Amino acid sequence: MRAEDPVRKLRYTPDSMMSDLIHKRLLVVALLAGCWTQGIRGAPEEKTLTAVYISSPILIDGILDEREWTLAQPATDFTQKEPREGQPATEPTEVRLLYDDENLYIGVYCFDSSPEGLIVNDITRDYAPNLGDHFSVVLDTFDDNRNAFIFGTNPGGALREGQMGGDGKTSNFDWDAVWYVKTKITEKGWQAEMAIPFKTLRFRDHERQVWGVNFYRKIRRKNEDTYWSPIPRPYGISRISLAGELEGIRGMRQGRNLYIKPYFLAPIERREGDAVDFTPEVGFDVKYGLTPGLTLDLTVNTDFAQVEADEQQINLTRFSLFFPEKREFFLENSSIFQFGKRVRGFRQSQNIIPFFSRRIGIEDGQLVPILGGVRLSGTAGSYRLGVLSMQTDRFEETPSTNFSVARVRRDILLNSDIGAIFVNKQVGSEEFNRTYGVDTNLNFFRYLDIASFLLKTDTSGMQGQDGAADVSVNWNDRLLDIKAEYLSIQDNFNPEVGFAPRTGIRKSTGEFTVRPRPGEAIPWIREFRPSASVEYITNQENVLETRRVDQNISVSFEDSSNVWFTRRERFERLDKPFEIREGQEIPAGDYPFTEYSTAFNTNRSRMFSGRVALRTGDFFDGEKSSYEMEFTFQPSYQLGADISWNYDDVSLPSGDFTTHLVTSRWRYSFNPYMFLNALIQYNSTLKEISSNIRFNFIYKPLSDLFLVYNERRSTTGEVVERAFIAKLTYVFDF
Repeated sequence: MRAEDPVRKLRYTPDSMMSDLIHKRLLVVALLAGCWTQGIRGAPEEKTLTAVYISSPILIDGILDEREWTLAQPATDFTQKEPREGQPATEPTEVRLLYDDENLYIGVYCFDSSPEGLIVNDITRDYAPNLGDHFSVVLDTFDDNRNAFIFGTNPGGALREGQMGGDGKTSNFDWDAVWYVKTKITEKGWQAEMAIPFKTLRFRDHERQVWGVNFYRKIRRKNEDTYWSPIPRPYGISRISLAGELEGIRGMRQGRNLYIKPYFLAPIERREGDAVDFTPEVGFDVKYGLTPGLTLDLTVNTDFAQVEADEQQINLTRFSLFFPEKREFFLENSSIFQFGKRVRGFRQSQNIIPFFSRRIGIEDGQLVPILGGVRLSGTAGSYRLGVLSMQTDRFEETPSTNFSVARVRRDILLNSDIGAIFVNKQVGSEEFNRTYGVDTNLNFFRYLDIASFLLKTDTSGMQGQDGAADVSVNWNDRLLDIKAEYLSIQDNFNPEVGFAPRTGIRKSTGEFTVRPRPGEAIPWIREFRPSASVEYITNQENVLETRRVDQNISVSFEDSSNVWFTRRERFERLDKPFEIREGQEIPAGDYPFTEYSTAFNTNRSRMFSGRVALRTGDFFDGEKSSYEMEFTFQPSYQLGADISWNYDDVSLPSGDFTTHLVTSRWRYSFNPYMFLNALIQYNSTLKEISSNIRFNFIYKPLSDLFLVYNERRSTTGEVVERAFIAKLTYVFDF
């Protein structure tokens, strides 16, 4: 049987860098929690489903007309999580599971009393499931209540797959797999057939397989979320410990799990003042399943020419901006390398990221050739392992550099873990930068999460004051969301392969949110969300540098639109002048100011939708008003367009200025395997218009043809940079 969140004991080592009083209180609370919750289990009536063996394969065409489907007992009686938790689904769903020697087959009937009301807005790979009707299955193939694969589709036949870990605390939807799905809309609703090869999955080498399984269906016009094995608010399908049980699979083997993926690249590039450059390249990736849980990846002459350009940002702060990783090799299994806080309700912290893969192959905004690398990742018993080593080529005055990271996490109790990380950057034979750390994530009472970490860096030529530590507590249930965190980063903390925009600080934060639901009293409102939060940042001598106090209220409506209002009181201390833009500074001094902001988001599943936001108030020794408008047009699942405009109007004694950032996205999906996308941006600060146009044809699972056009053009019309790239990949599957 699958248990949900029992707790044994908590072992906790206080951080000497933090307040003894804070740690003692946290320790007492955690120990009491561990003792008090002995024996707590999950849902008393666990659902069970049996997969039926068949001797011949199913034709994946979206039509469940094979006689074999009648052999399997269906999973039925789905239960609402939204809008009325615990009530039966308003539309019936039936799911059947079959398997043969090669594949697991999933047949789905999504009955609908109004099939003309089905909403399908997107059929691109890894589409956003909340914007339309959707079905997904989660498979806990190791039956460990923590890690799982997820596969999803919509009535348009789109594919969405991912990996999840930590019982929903981590997810990775950048993982691409070999599997197949077809759908069909009928007069009774819509139906789907899925085939998932066993070699795509990872599972124990046992004769008899017992897996966790759950199914999720979204009925978008009703904004209704339903599950086969019930899921309470505030969780979702990723809460693996609440899944049901899948039985009946026997005698399965994964095979060799060997993939070889060569590529051929033909780029034509021209920069301002340079001649046309044409330098074809070849390289390859290899993936091999060493064990049922561990995968070895090898990459040679690594290339990311097909990656979408970054969305530009205008920086009016004193600190570095964060741009997410988009390169496929680094995105796959990236959750294994995540460090520190993995607490539900918290976003990935950008205060400290000890390993940030964008530091590899990107130097001062320029691409650095990657000679190759190796990665070992996966599960070994109760351990989650990740080892990565990449070698970059010489770049200008920087010698060839090695980047390596080792990450291990050990499962403890039934829903907690401890771990360690080591990151190394070796520049030539003399210069180095290293980061060491340990972390823990603990869960009690189902809703209580406690996380902490310790980090230290070691940099050639830099000694002492190079540590960081953090502890956070989060209680998140149906009504309350309460967070508290304390973070200390010393002056010389220097993770060169990580991200830490602000060092030499001590930061205390707290947030309190209530989520009442009016129910039938106000039927068009789903949830109110008043909240208050505080952030208090000092230097290492406890001198105040930043203070922020927010009062916020948001309202979520039944159709998923929402509105919110915020009042923010801020304080900033500048020890030295702050250059807000070239040639313009804000003097050193103390600056208290107040801001007001509001925003309204419409129902994003409609053909026309949008967002309007306004922020206005004091800004250091002047004033600033910011406006944001976003418009989305999606007349069909094939065509979609998003256009946004961000505008800042800044008034300062040193001079007034405005900024404009216009971003437009266009997509056309020929079918679930062929896409045309464009990202066009205008930045008034850079005085540039940039274009990134990409055509992607998935002619075979994991095999692609990319045609990419990139251009940067000044607002006066001169072309700064232009490139046309063709890239072909092909997977040999053994």
